[in-house]
Amino acid sequence: MSVLRILHLYPRELGINGDAGNVLALAERARWRGIEVEVVTHAPGAELPPSVDIVHIGSGPLSAQRVVLEDVQRIASRLRDWRDAGVPLLAVAGGWQLLGREFVTPEGETLTGAGVFPSRAVLSRARHVGEMVVRSPETGSLAGFENHSARTELEGGEPLGRVLSGIGNDGATEGVTVGAAIGTHLHGPVLPMNPVLADRMLATALRAELPPVPQTERVDRYATNARRAIASRLGVSL
Repeated sequence: MSVLRILHLYPRELGINGDAGNVLALAERARWRGIEVEVVTHAPGAELPPSVDIVHIGSGPLSAQRVVLEDVQRIASRLRDWRDAGVPLLAVAGGWQLLGREFVTPEGETLTGAGVFPSRAVLSRARHVGEMVVRSPETGSLAGFENHSARTELEGGEPLGRVLSGIGNDGATEGVTVGAAIGTHLHGPVLPMNPVLADRMLATALRAELPPVPQTERVDRYATNARRAIASRLGVSL
């Protein structure tokens, strides 16, 4: 691989919780290791690149989801093909809902998603807003911030992890994984806050182990302190 190509879906419409930081984290962590990176943004109606190495889609309100929904349905088969080929994919909150099988609005309207994830989200007028710590069997403890109104049902795949502490959902599962594709409610943004997850996506895309370098070691200390602060406020241990 001469260039690592990261596809960022709908950055103008979906990214109200700093989700663009996930793409920045992936790109910079790769560049720090001497890997050339190309970030390709995708807007509604545009053509997708012929191949990508990582896909990211952020979050947004229902109004923004409606703006991109038709395009999501148009490119759904390509996204599923990339998922099946093992391309790492991260979908955050509203982006996860769009890439699920379907999601239901607070008024009861059912909207068809891309079917990348075997999940169904039911939106309500009550929001879940606050910090959260999740224990993942593959990546250890993850921390971040949730801000959504969804009750999400998994119809397959595996949960990303189990909630150690959060807003009224201790012990519940969080997120979904299907191969190298991840759906989650964690903001923060999630990858700078949890660099082990970022490096896992990069290692999968590059098919290589990624040793730490001085730049990653420095920012990872900041991330560790941020996760510990969240865990301390929630009264749990990482």
